[in-house]
Amino acid sequence: MNIRERFVHWKAAEGAKLRPMRPGQRVGYILHYYRFWIMGLVVLLALGFYIGDVVVQSQKEILLQGFFTNDEYNLFPAERIQQDYAATQDLTRRQRIVFDDALYIDMGGDASDYTSASNGKLIAYTLTHELDLVVTSDEVFAYYRGNMSMKDLGEILPEDLQQQLGSALCTETDAEGKTVCIAVDMTGSRFVAGTGADTDPRVEHTYYLFVPESAPHTEQIAEFLRYAFRLD
Repeated sequence: MNIRERFVHWKAAEGAKLRPMRPGQRVGYILHYYRFWIMGLVVLLALGFYIGDVVVQSQKEILLQGFFTNDEYNLFPAERIQQDYAATQDLTRRQRIVFDDALYIDMGGDASDYTSASNGKLIAYTLTHELDLVVTSDEVFAYYRGNMSMKDLGEILPEDLQQQLGSALCTETDAEGKTVCIAVDMTGSRFVAGTGADTDPRVEHTYYLFVPESAPHTEQIAEFLRYAFRLD
């Protein structure tokens, strides 16, 4: 008996069982005897939708990509910020904003595997010119400050925005004796100020935004900072 004949035989047998049943009994029978097939179909459909969405998203142009690391207090929920910020931009259907908060870099030596993976991802995205900004804790910022080339924000931010940010801009003197701006203190941003985190003694870290030297979309940094600090 070939596959077609087996299917015809199975269909006839199942039809004979279902015909004398009331509608409610038929539903119960199908849900009971075919529950694993139904569950498999649901999983298959969900997987199909997920893969389809991944493919569609991968074909869109990324206008801004940022990592939030060591966010122990959930001050920077990437998905919500991504949605909120994207809503303020005039994006086309072919464009997207990408933020990720699933990174943790432990400076005390614990969680070494996760730290290595997070650090590796950050470095990889930097080397491939895909990462535009990083928001991280003071201790991690101090580490990267000495181990990664960073953009001088004074060169990529308009003067009016620099004046509005004021003391939130963090400067230092480079090897040539020039004053450069390497980060923005995020304490006054919408993510911290007014949330209680800026006065909560349990929040031990200050968070800084910096831009890797290889950032590909520096024109978007100013827009994100205006959003972050509620500036016009």
